[in-house]
This record gives sequence, C-alpha cells and structure tokens, in this order.
Amino acid sequence: MILGRVVGQVWATRKNRWVEGKKLLIVRPLAWFRPDHECGHVVAVDPVGAEVGQDVVVCLGLPARRALGDARHPVEASIAAIVDRVEVHADAAADGGPRFEFAHGSEPSGLDVRP
Repeated sequence: MILGRVVGQVWATRKNRWVEGKKLLIVRPLAWFRPDHECGHVVAVDPVGAEVGQDVVVCLGLPARRALGDARHPVEASIAAIVDRVEVHADAAADGGPRFEFAHGSEPSGLDVRP
C-alpha cells in the first residue's frame, strides 16, 4: 500500500471495458515501501471519490482489482481510502529498523508525530 496525495486526474476517451465509467487519478507517493525503481507518481482507479489535494491510501496488484469488485480488471492500483489523519510515533519509527521518511520531503496533511 502507498500513502500518497492526489495531484491530478487522467481523462481517456477510449478505455478498456472494465474501467469504463471509472475515474483515474494521479497520485504522488508520500510514504511507501522502497520500490526497485524510481517512481514519481502512480495512476490509480478511484472507487471512493477522492479529489485533487487529498491524501489517500492506494492498494496495488490483486487487492487493487478486488477493491473494484472483480479480479479481471486491468488495473494495478486503486484508491482504498481517503486519509483524515496520519499519526507517526517517532520512537517506533526510528527503533532499530530503517528510518521512516516521507518521499520527496513531503508530509501528509493532518500529520501528527508523537514522541
């Protein structure tokens, strides 16, 4: 899963029949696993009604397709939730493992860092 911010929308006149009528959003990752390649954005199908500027959770792969109701969808990413608040416990995030950081120096709106 990715924590990201919706930064734009994609309009397509022609779509695969499985994604007709679905909104496509451009999401900039704020926090996620370390991918094996650089990625500045993800295009995700939106079944929850997110808007530009909102922070969202994006699921990838089979869970993304299941979120749309059918695993046959030709989709790699879908919006799973609109984020109200993020709480990061500083001690737990720094304890023994890799340091927790937000990508691109960005932080989600509604961030609460606790000692």
